[in-house]
Amino acid sequence: MIQRKKKIVLFLPHRADPHRGETFSADLLPLELLQIASGPIADGYEVVMIDAMIEPDYEKKVLEACEGALCFGSSCILGYQVYDGYRVAKQVRERFPDVPIIWGGWFPSVIPELYFEHGVADAVAIGQGEITFRDVVQALDAGEDLENVPGLAVHRDGRMIFTDHRPVVGFDKFEPVPWDLLEYDRYVDLQLRPTRNLKIRHRFPLPGHWTPQNPPKGFSFFSSFGCPEPCTFCCSPLVTGRRWKAIPGRRLAEEVAELQQRFGFDVLRFQDANFGVSDKRTKEFCESLVDLKVPIHWNGTIEIETIMRYKKETLDLLEESKCHLLWLGAEAGSWEMQERIKKFIKIENIPTAIGELCKRNIVPGTFWIIGYPGETQESMENTLKMAAKIKYMYPIAGSDVYPFRPIPGTEDFAHAVQLGYEAPTNFEEWGNCFEYKYNSQNTPLPEAVRHSWQRYNNTAAIYDMHVQEGPQWMRRGLSKMAGWRLQRSNYTFPIEQKLFDLYVRTTGQTQPGDNSEEYQQLQPETHAQLTSE
Repeated sequence: MIQRKKKIVLFLPHRADPHRGETFSADLLPLELLQIASGPIADGYEVVMIDAMIEPDYEKKVLEACEGALCFGSSCILGYQVYDGYRVAKQVRERFPDVPIIWGGWFPSVIPELYFEHGVADAVAIGQGEITFRDVVQALDAGEDLENVPGLAVHRDGRMIFTDHRPVVGFDKFEPVPWDLLEYDRYVDLQLRPTRNLKIRHRFPLPGHWTPQNPPKGFSFFSSFGCPEPCTFCCSPLVTGRRWKAIPGRRLAEEVAELQQRFGFDVLRFQDANFGVSDKRTKEFCESLVDLKVPIHWNGTIEIETIMRYKKETLDLLEESKCHLLWLGAEAGSWEMQERIKKFIKIENIPTAIGELCKRNIVPGTFWIIGYPGETQESMENTLKMAAKIKYMYPIAGSDVYPFRPIPGTEDFAHAVQLGYEAPTNFEEWGNCFEYKYNSQNTPLPEAVRHSWQRYNNTAAIYDMHVQEGPQWMRRGLSKMAGWRLQRSNYTFPIEQKLFDLYVRTTGQTQPGDNSEEYQQLQPETHAQLTSE
């Protein structure tokens, strides 16, 4: 008789707290779990995958699945996932104290000690997890000590130790992604027919002929790992060693074509940290996507200086292959701050790169940060002015400003602590620290800057409101007034915001807990939407 392999339970926590009336776009698939499941699936293990996004009763399902399991694994990034994952892991520990708990992902990789201090981990995978998790599963099944598995943090004799370093490897070293585990129809159902009255965060602008009333089917994919940039506010330099490994362009397009035929999605979101590093790879991918006639729009991440290095032919191919959106990190509005954060973007290149995308009907989703440790008020004001300039020059571009948040494992986190920042000490605090809407008062912004930031975000949202809400005459009028403010960085007596606030109230569009006086300012997002095919 063939002995059945043991069961592994994988869980992805909520990205946003549903009790606050928020969720994330359901095109964000549980790629983290699918990636680490690839090795154990190939080895014949049973894998149960539970994603809180599509499982209303996910805590119960996790506990039921953990009965007789070889191990329980989870992954998270900084935000509500940290707390939600902890809650579930704690329940697993209490109900099944002998089931090993394995953590991975960006946040556990940079602060693994938190998981041991609170008793919710037997090991934490550091950085790239596919091969590490496969080795962990094999070691557990064989009764071997996890201290012998490279790429882990483990707890021994009351202290945390790191096992041997595991280098970053390419995707050719991984087993195929087990797409059979994905219940894609359930994600599509949330995309097309939302059943809950929740605000959807981080939803991409809709391309082509799609509208919020007639949305496309979205899909997401990892095509690369890591990032070569040295940014001081990002934990990637520590976790990845500035290594970048990517699926080659032609192979990537062929895989996307196969997945599109299988799942029938309309829009593809690359969840890479930095999709567009290589001109050659992007060119090959776009050419192949066109050659294969894959009927999708797609979006991803790229750097402003990378766009400046791209050949014109590659930029044209982005449009031809129906790239509809690229996320960009502009981050700061002065060269002095660009040097300080090691981003090294030439200020004059920001409008140039964004313009290259706009004239090709590609939405630039541009992000800025204010309030870096030690940043002057003048520097923050320069960033707000640059953000406003970009928004006015290119109305379809997102130009969203966020207050700085110290991320553990970064240079700026250490700098912030030196300047008096008191880091969270428990999972609930860590899970809440990225919620701009609920704890933005903790960001040390000068009051004048905070006021301008709030008014800027309101103004920018109303400026491109013409693509979404209200009758045409109102859209045009309010947008024109908002554009005047952006052009001059003048936010005194914002009559268009008062008028729109009145419109929202009289039409009954406010949500519980909304403060429409501060419309959109606490969670800025891109609202631009292409209208051409």
